[in-house]
Amino acid sequence: MAASAKSPTDQDEKQTNENTNANAQKSEDTKEDFGYYFYPDRDKKKKKSFLERAWLREDVHHFKCETHVRSCMESNPKVKLLAGALESYGCPVDVKRHISCETCIRGVSGGFDPKSMQVVLCQNTIQNRDICCNIIGHELLHAFDFCRAKVDFTNLRHLACTEIRAANMFHCSLGASFASGEASFFNIKERHQLCVKNKALQSIRLVRNVTELEAMTVVDEVFDKCYNDTEPIGRRCFKNTGRAKRALEESRNYYDFD
Repeated sequence: MAASAKSPTDQDEKQTNENTNANAQKSEDTKEDFGYYFYPDRDKKKKKSFLERAWLREDVHHFKCETHVRSCMESNPKVKLLAGALESYGCPVDVKRHISCETCIRGVSGGFDPKSMQVVLCQNTIQNRDICCNIIGHELLHAFDFCRAKVDFTNLRHLACTEIRAANMFHCSLGASFASGEASFFNIKERHQLCVKNKALQSIRLVRNVTELEAMTVVDEVFDKCYNDTEPIGRRCFKNTGRAKRALEESRNYYDFD
């Protein structure tokens, strides 16, 4: 399963490390679970009581999440582009069927489940509409790779490639790179690539029981090819709404959707 790591605060980073260690221990004791540990609601056999749901405010979070989803699907250019490209490849997105708002373990904000062909949104960690749209886009890109290229998420090279593409298209904006100190006016391209590598590395280690060296090695092996593959968006838009709208309009020349 491909996962979107939540942008960490110090407390969140500590929690993420604890979750990753727990996941690694779980994998050693049983078998590799490929990240499903972070999405307990995927296990339909485990149902919460009314009091548990009320204590966690799950119904409130669920309503807000679904409201954000509808707004993103209707008005966000990159989300609409990805949904259209998926439809063109024979994988149409039905919001009720393919996008699921769920409670996740802290440290992740979303994921793509290839077993059910579902985007999972972590309703307890997604704070606003813009974040929700970005996570939907990130996970729909994984869905696009799965539909277009038959990506095998149990294959570390495949996972690294799709995480590189998602980080490149949805997370490592120039503004974010400057704010984090990863970029300056003198090395924009190199530092942007480093941001993408770091984000992909973080996502891989979150859901797979591998060492940092193993993850870094596979990211480096596939990086150039995957970094330069910007389909179906065709360009890096980030928060530039104008570029995203142009990408949506131009995509209709290449993908068959309304």
